[in-house]
Amino acid sequence: MADNTTIKKKMTIEVVTPYEVFFEGRVESIVIPTLDGQFGIMPGHSPLVVAITPGIARFEVDGHKRSFVISEGFAEISQYVVIIVCNAAEWPERIDEKRAQDALDRATSKFRSSSSTEQQRLYARHAIRRAKARLASAAEWKKHKDDHLD
Repeated sequence: MADNTTIKKKMTIEVVTPYEVFFEGRVESIVIPTLDGQFGIMPGHSPLVVAITPGIARFEVDGHKRSFVISEGFAEISQYVVIIVCNAAEWPERIDEKRAQDALDRATSKFRSSSSTEQQRLYARHAIRRAKARLASAAEWKKHKDDHLD
């Protein structure tokens, strides 16, 4: 019989985009990018809703760390369930770095253009954050790919 004090508590995570259920599983913890910085969540967390900004989300399953890129959205947190609703999510090994760099270049150009409206600059700022997160995640994955789950 297993000693319950040695079993790590887990929570269910569901990451949903308009196109798919990107990820669903049981994890020990997750850290998500929010307007106020990185936000860590563990089982038993108080109920909360937070806004998510483009960046890298990280979670741990059975001692293994995994990450993915996430765009804007929100997370609904309860004690043992975290539902993340976002516009896009992507595993680092699936990121096309050339495409991400091209997106960064286009967004930077649009942001700096004197003919861009304030709304276009706001959209470009978001695109810059997402492209930078994609590039950072892909570089991190390449550097540490042997540590990732299959």
